[in-house]
Amino acid sequence: MEDKIQIETVCNHKRDGNLPTILKFQNGSLLGNADFSMVESTVDHKKRAVVWAGEQVYTGEIQDSEEVDTYICIRNKATNKVKIVPVQQALMSNHIYKTLERQKKTAPTMSREHANKKLLKEFGGRKASRFVDNREQMMVNVEVMRQDLDETVNSTMLNEGEEDSTLADVSINNEKYLASIVPKFNKEATKVDEVYAVENLIPSSLLERLEEEAKVVFSTPVQTLPIKSEYLKTCLGTIQEKTISSKQDFLNIKLIIYMDALQSLISLRSRQMQKVELSGITEKIENDIRHRFADPNVAKKGTRTNFSSEKALTHFIVMSLLISEKFEVDINVLSRALATSKARIKQYAHIVNALPKSNSDILSLRLPSKVPPLKSGRRFQRKK
Repeated sequence: MEDKIQIETVCNHKRDGNLPTILKFQNGSLLGNADFSMVESTVDHKKRAVVWAGEQVYTGEIQDSEEVDTYICIRNKATNKVKIVPVQQALMSNHIYKTLERQKKTAPTMSREHANKKLLKEFGGRKASRFVDNREQMMVNVEVMRQDLDETVNSTMLNEGEEDSTLADVSINNEKYLASIVPKFNKEATKVDEVYAVENLIPSSLLERLEEEAKVVFSTPVQTLPIKSEYLKTCLGTIQEKTISSKQDFLNIKLIIYMDALQSLISLRSRQMQKVELSGITEKIENDIRHRFADPNVAKKGTRTNFSSEKALTHFIVMSLLISEKFEVDINVLSRALATSKARIKQYAHIVNALPKSNSDILSLRLPSKVPPLKSGRRFQRKK
């Protein structure tokens, strides 16, 4: 047939020689004139194509396969004959990408603190973003920190000098009132770790929803967290320093987050909790405390009375015992943390089955069956 194509020559594919190269440019096609060259690495002996187009330089590794040979057909329209020619290929990219990649490798990475702040600000919700903003402002405003410290010291001194106003005479409603402010415990417990269940202090549903907050707190430097209590920061620091963290550690972190909000409630002066910030970490705990620690005998929703403070105090003491390794805590530490007298701490510790060790200020959790009953002069009752 006249239109049948005739193969004129077939070139040999010699790998050692320079073959025609098909260049494919990564982001388009090359316009205008350019210079082409082939270089070979002295390290891995791989060949690379180089193209100069003005100020732009393009490079690409030669894509050659030992299993497959690549050919193209070159047809002469006049004679209708073709030549089969072996070729090699290269995907060309601008040198700017290599430069950016090197800069990325050598650029300093964000510190852990900076990265945590960025994550909290972008994904941590309203409270986390506000915490980061406030923290950044405090870093440049030393006077704010000094005022907070002065207020804390003054509050502690005042409370140490006050006589305890929570004691009352024997009341027929004493047992009922105690049951309302003391966390539920196992009266028949035979082991100390069986006295209190965490679920009786914090609802199980809330514990589950605090999983993400616990992870963020665990990975955030202690001094950057919105927690005022040095006692709670020390407890967190001990957990963070562990080589291997356990499920119990994360449970303790959730308790510490809750204790921080309880501490805010204990030191609160307002009679309304609805619009007062109790936790700088999460609103979930605030909502739970406003519901469970508000005085049920007051009609107005979210009202704080002595009932609220006393219930918060008993729960705080129990949680401090649970997050310790030996179910013990120093009375002096609690007194400073809560700006409350040691005598008051001892009184409320007694009703949650914790007594001082002999000749010591260390409170130790006891079995309910081993705790002596309250004396008549140390009874509690609701105060209006």
